[in-house]
Amino acid sequence: MSKDVPTRERSVRERGTFANHGDDPTLASYLSSLFLLLSVPSFILLAYGGHWYGLYEYDTILLVFGGLLVGSIALTFTIMHVVTR
Repeated sequence: MSKDVPTRERSVRERGTFANHGDDPTLASYLSSLFLLLSVPSFILLAYGGHWYGLYEYDTILLVFGGLLVGSIALTFTIMHVVTR
């Protein structure tokens, strides 16, 4: 979205590296995205691993994955809320 005041267009790298205001990505947004990208495959492996070790039936894998995902999102939002207070 363009702004009323003309400014020089910055590259994506420059916007991400030198973020000075709310319109640009921050370290917290990068870490949040990285957490999501790494946690989903890990939760899938954990859910299947629990089934392979005989902790629960095959039908429960999806529920375990959903619980891990919802729990991690709630924990992440709680941590971000406390840290940014």
